Amino acid sequence: MADKCRRNEITLPHDFPAMFEAFVQQAPHMLFRIPQIRNMVTLSRLSTVDIDHIETADTVDPAAITEVFEYNKEMLRNIADHQPSLLRPKLLIEVLNNIHYIFENRVDLKVLCVGPRTEAEFFMLLGEGFSVQNLTGLDLMSYSDFVDVGDMHDMPYEDNSFDIVFLGWVLTYSTDMQQVANECMRVAKPGGYVAVGVEAEPLSDDRSSYGHTLSDAPNIKTTDEIVELFEDQVYAVPFRHDVHRSKMDKEVDHVMVVIELN
Repeated sequence: MADKCRRNEITLPHDFPAMFEAFVQQAPHMLFRIPQIRNMVTLSRLSTVDIDHIETADTVDPAAITEVFEYNKEMLRNIADHQPSLLRPKLLIEVLNNIHYIFENRVDLKVLCVGPRTEAEFFMLLGEGFSVQNLTGLDLMSYSDFVDVGDMHDMPYEDNSFDIVFLGWVLTYSTDMQQVANECMRVAKPGGYVAVGVEAEPLSDDRSSYGHTLSDAPNIKTTDEIVELFEDQVYAVPFRHDVHRSKMDKEVDHVMVVIELN
């Protein structure tokens, strides 16, 4: 009888390379479930872009935080040094796929990503089984065919256009978050979902030490603050994540919520 493999030893079948190649040919989008591959593709595509000459919105709502273009261009130039920001949307995207209705229908659901900055969110959604033809992005600047140029305070889409509106760490780029929420509710279909993630920062006079270098950016501390923005249209809140008590007013944590609309 052959000895069992030790727990710290994994022997691959001799035909594994051929098996893997066949898998990739049949379901290439599944590779985007691997963070290293997803980041490699994101950074590789971005490396060909002239950040100073990407398409930008002609007009910006006065509610947008100051220096929004300069801040985001700087983040794009140095995105390799901020790779956690490429991984962050996965926290909320995986939650969406655990809502059974979304999981069952994800191939057909239309998704709007607001303020994605890079293409990482789209690759994550592809890895979770959403269809490429159903993914749309909206940002004040764009280097990607996925992303339309426009303002989240006045979205260039018709009413009832999307099954899911995903605001991944972008809501606090506005000083009029209610207007952004109103636009989300307008473009979302009846019974659709809005997913919101933000960074909750400790109370501090020096906000730059925790992440934001933009002093006028709002600081959301609880999921209740987000849900209240959608109060008239909230049917259910299938997921919420508040700041963990061990981090309260000590370090940055994430506030995340998924809202099912009427």
